Amino acid sequence: MPGPAGRPGRPGVGPVRSRESFADLRRSSSRGRSGPVTVSFVDRPEWDRPQVAYAVNRKVGNAVQRNLLRRRMRAIVSAQAEKLQVGAYIVRSSPDGRTLEFNELKVAMSQALEKATSQTPSRAGR
Repeated sequence: MPGPAGRPGRPGVGPVRSRESFADLRRSSSRGRSGPVTVSFVDRPEWDRPQVAYAVNRKVGNAVQRNLLRRRMRAIVSAQAEKLQVGAYIVRSSPDGRTLEFNELKVAMSQALEKATSQTPSRAGR
């Protein structure tokens, strides 16, 4: 029987939900930064898809500004879902993130994601 309609191959990006994943992300040394965007990454090859959390604190602005930035970041990650390594990610933005145009934010996030995943230490014992 074929897979779910409209979803060939690996499903898209899911949310980070477990406390363990958040704790691992906090301790992770695999980080990438580009402009106002910082990405932390933990390799999880046993998972079936990447999981992503977004951290936008109140210094960024009011709820409307924070939600707009979060939606933009989510759209950028969703568009790059097929290229992402399987694992847990947390994407953070400093207050300067709200001043970027969408394409500038896309470049910054792409660079930060690339840096975070290229620094991944081998986890032979995990």
